[in-house]
Amino acid sequence: MLILSTFLSEMQAEEKAEQFAGQRILAMDPRTEKTRRACAACGSSDARPLGIKNELDILSCRKCATVYTPYSPWYSSEYYYVSYYPEASLSPPPFVQTRLEEIIAEFAPHRQTNRLLDIGCGAGNLMLAARKHGWNAHGLDVSANAVNHVRSLGFEVFQGELQQANLPSEHFDVITAAEILEHLSEPRVLVEEVARLLRPGGLFWTTTPHARGLSARVLRLKWRCIWPPEHLQLFSANGLKSLLRGVGFREIRVRTTGCNPIEIIHAMGHRKDAPKTADQHFDRVTTAYELNESLMKSRPRRVLKDLANGALNITRLGDTLKIYAIK
Repeated sequence: MLILSTFLSEMQAEEKAEQFAGQRILAMDPRTEKTRRACAACGSSDARPLGIKNELDILSCRKCATVYTPYSPWYSSEYYYVSYYPEASLSPPPFVQTRLEEIIAEFAPHRQTNRLLDIGCGAGNLMLAARKHGWNAHGLDVSANAVNHVRSLGFEVFQGELQQANLPSEHFDVITAAEILEHLSEPRVLVEEVARLLRPGGLFWTTTPHARGLSARVLRLKWRCIWPPEHLQLFSANGLKSLLRGVGFREIRVRTTGCNPIEIIHAMGHRKDAPKTADQHFDRVTTAYELNESLMKSRPRRVLKDLANGALNITRLGDTLKIYAIK
């Protein structure tokens, strides 16, 4: 009976490990004592508890309102994300490329050396848009699948962490990092290196989920962007500005845009308690893609999207922080 009980317990543990991303790597933690992180934005340890998500504590910094888990990973980003991009995710919808070309067009005033670096280049779509606009685009990613794919497109790509690349100082006009900062246990290390690599007057463009956006306020821990240990923190606008000013960026412009009403409606229809493991029945990324694709199909829909994003920016309720930081 003991052997059967042990076997059943192990099977249940294995099933549980598949319930959400990161559970298995948490179970592999070799440490007997785990250190706790302070706020990744401002460094404060004064925080109020919000609850538990994916078996990890979630806190809100009382100083800057950044939401984070105090869990300090035992593994590197490279270890966690080395196989992050499956083949299917390397071919995003066509409308994404259109939007990226619009974003790249905004970088033109910062062109001097003509060099652009995309951190976490993924499928390489931003680099393709940059090349179309005449930039000499370089990439970096920890995922072997992503790196091999982007190299096949004819780009120079480094596999590993930014600080491992040993790139020359003041080398780039523009550095981009889309949806990267929320994944890092020490984002300050990355932004310090970004500041070193940018020439004076260079641009750091980054996006990351917003801890004070509409979905975060309405859904709280039900919001799928609060997703440790994959997402270790969600910055507030003030928290991220504090982090960037602390490493030397002198001019910082923040926009808050985007919201997925389908996710809000879906989550509001479920039980009030925040889920402590994955909800396998809702795909926020796919629904967001479908919603954006629908809004890009005609001029009136595009105007509607622009008006909605304008309102979300004015009210500071957009679900995404878009940062334009000048060194």
